[in-house]
Parts: sequence; structure tokens; C-alpha cells
Amino acid sequence: RLIMSREVTYSGQSFYNKVVECTGDIENAFAMLLLNKKTSTTERLQVGEVLKVSEVTDFEVVDYFTELNRPATLGLSKKENYLLPGEFPFSF
Repeated sequence: RLIMSREVTYSGQSFYNKVVECTGDIENAFAMLLLNKKTSTTERLQVGEVLKVSEVTDFEVVDYFTELNRPATLGLSKKENYLLPGEFPFSF
């Protein structure tokens, strides 16, 4: 069974998504910013980047997220939405 690692960033996740997913409260953003030596909360995260997590303050919110349900608010460009190069959403 694959175990989800909350510390790893996944496609479409912002720093704020990770803060809420890992700690349960957006108010922990500054603590995680310092802990991870980031300069901005709006800095794009790399897929697979491992973040250090500050204290969990709302276990109900943390428990809500699963490997099938994680917060990811960054949209993909249209080009990235297709699985294969040259794939189109319409058939001819």
C-alpha cells in the first residue's frame, strides 16, 4: 500500500495548500516559511519538493485530506491538461 507523504509537494499545489494540508491552519504559513527558509509564500513549489512541517494545529482538517483528496489550487495550462502530446479534447 502506498503511504501518502504530506511533506512532498504534488502537481498544482501552492505553499498555502501545503500549509493547510500539513498543519490544518493557514495561520501556520509564517512558521513554515521560516522553517523551510523560503522568502515568499507565493514562490512556486517544485513537484516532489519536501517541506519541513511546523506544528499541527487542527487535526480534523489534516485528517480530511487523503492521497485522493489533496488541496491543489494552481491551475494547469491548457497544454499541460492533455496526457499525450498532440492529444485533442475533440474527436474528428
